[in-house]
Amino acid sequence: MKRALRITYRGMETSDTLNEHIRDQADKLEQFFDGITGCNVVVEEPHRHHAQGHHFHVRVELHVPGRDIIADREPAESATHADAYTAVTDAFEAARRQLQHHADRQHAHHR
Repeated sequence: MKRALRITYRGMETSDTLNEHIRDQADKLEQFFDGITGCNVVVEEPHRHHAQGHHFHVRVELHVPGRDIIADREPAESATHADAYTAVTDAFEAARRQLQHHADRQHAHHR
């Protein structure tokens, strides 16, 4: 495996099942683009309001040659981020779109 994966939790307990979900998402991303040299994921539960429920903030930082890609998903962007797994999936999907854009630019540059 070319990339180093680091997972950080803030304001919440570490979750083995969420770690596995993050690893799965990172593996899929690496299959999509094999030039990833590093991946940092931060899962944060910034506010714990009983009336509003849980909301999660997920940040995925990817390091590829010549560029760092950051996909950041705030709870306010989507009501679905009341679920940590959905927030992780959405953040990785945003990172995949940015990777696609990066790969397209690289391909156009090398023509």
